[in-house]
Amino acid sequence: MNTILKSLLVIATFVFCHYIMKSFWGSEWTKILTQADASTDVLFIPAKYLFLYAPLLVLTTLLFKRGNMLDAIGLNTAGFNNYTFAALLCCIPMTLGYAYLSNNLNLSLSGLITGSIYAGFFEELIFRAALFGALYRFCRWGFIPAALISSVVFGVGHMYQGGDAISALMAVAVTTVAGTWFAWLYCECGYKIWFPMWMHIFMNAAYGIFSMSGGAVGDLHGNLYKATAIVLSIVYVEALIRRGKKREVTMSTLFINTSVATLNTPFKPQISAAA
Repeated sequence: MNTILKSLLVIATFVFCHYIMKSFWGSEWTKILTQADASTDVLFIPAKYLFLYAPLLVLTTLLFKRGNMLDAIGLNTAGFNNYTFAALLCCIPMTLGYAYLSNNLNLSLSGLITGSIYAGFFEELIFRAALFGALYRFCRWGFIPAALISSVVFGVGHMYQGGDAISALMAVAVTTVAGTWFAWLYCECGYKIWFPMWMHIFMNAAYGIFSMSGGAVGDLHGNLYKATAIVLSIVYVEALIRRGKKREVTMSTLFINTSVATLNTPFKPQISAAA
């Protein structure tokens, strides 16, 4: 199957999952799951994510698996501990800054699980590994078009965080840029979701625990602290490259992915590079 047919199949499957599969969900499942988890969404959210996007995940693994099938959807566990530790270090200054700015604490365990852990894991799995990863790695789209199509859909999904039309558009713009940054981290960290996933989780958790205001757009002081996490993540990736990791996103892959090594043995990061 050529890359054009693969691209059409991936996009059609994503559209089906994102916009049509919900019609097959049924309100009875919502009722059963919300009663089972006492309306905390701890059971409801993962069940619905897996139901809605199962066709996309299955398609990606069946069409594009090479060796370890987990590689196709970014779940190869090589470097998991190091990426976790690196993300934690990158997010410490932001977390301390939020703690300094905040007057309120939200220590809801269910809120942490649903708003941070589930959001980070499933959004990186679906939007970065399955959608962006399939288009960029296997269909040979360039980084920019592949990142834009996945990040714009990701951004539109955060429109609800705006209170009016202008703030909604700003929320879409900010989360679209964030999605593109996560896509870059995914590429440069061995085509695995772990580093962007943990960055996503830790940043969401800090935002939620310290009850920061402004939604996705944020405010000036909060955004300054958020910027430290972004900058440190870039420093971490550059440190990995200096230690020998091949740079994946280059000028030659921006519009058409001409690389022939996107499925090589995953690079194993060194913990010391995270400092």
